[in-house]
Amino acid sequence: MEAKYIIVSIVKSNNSENNVWAVAITGEEQPKGYCKSAYKAMRFAFKLKKQTGVYIDKKSLSSLSESIAEVKARMAEAEAKAGQEKIAEVTEEFIESHSVDAVLAQQPEQEEKPKKQRKPRTKKVAQPAEAAADVIAFI
Repeated sequence: MEAKYIIVSIVKSNNSENNVWAVAITGEEQPKGYCKSAYKAMRFAFKLKKQTGVYIDKKSLSSLSESIAEVKARMAEAEAKAGQEKIAEVTEEFIESHSVDAVLAQQPEQEEKPKKQRKPRTKKVAQPAEAAADVIAFI
C-alpha cells in the first residue's frame, strides 16, 4: 500500500489565464481545492492535514515556502520604491513652497498704510462740590 501525501502544484486555470495552486491528496483523481496564492495554498494544505491526518509532501512545502518568500520580497521592494517616490514628492513640494522666489511672491509688498485717526478725547467737566454733596446726601 502506497503512503498518501498532500501535494501542491501549479496548474493552469480554466477560467483565466493565470496559474493557480492545486492542493490534492495522492491517489485521488480530483484535487481538494484551488488557491490563487501560494500563501493560501499553504494554509489550505495545513488545514487538510489537520482534517485528514495525511502528511504534506516536503517538495511541495519547500516550493510553497520559496514562492511565498519571493512574493514577500517583491512586496517589500514595491513598498520601498513607493516610499522613496513619496519622499521625493514631499521634498520637491517643500522645496518649491519654501524657495526664496515663492516666499517673496507670497509676501505683499509693504505699502504705507494710512494711519487710523483717533477720536478726539472728550474732556470731563468737573462737577461743582455742591452738586456732589446733594447726591451723597440723597443716598
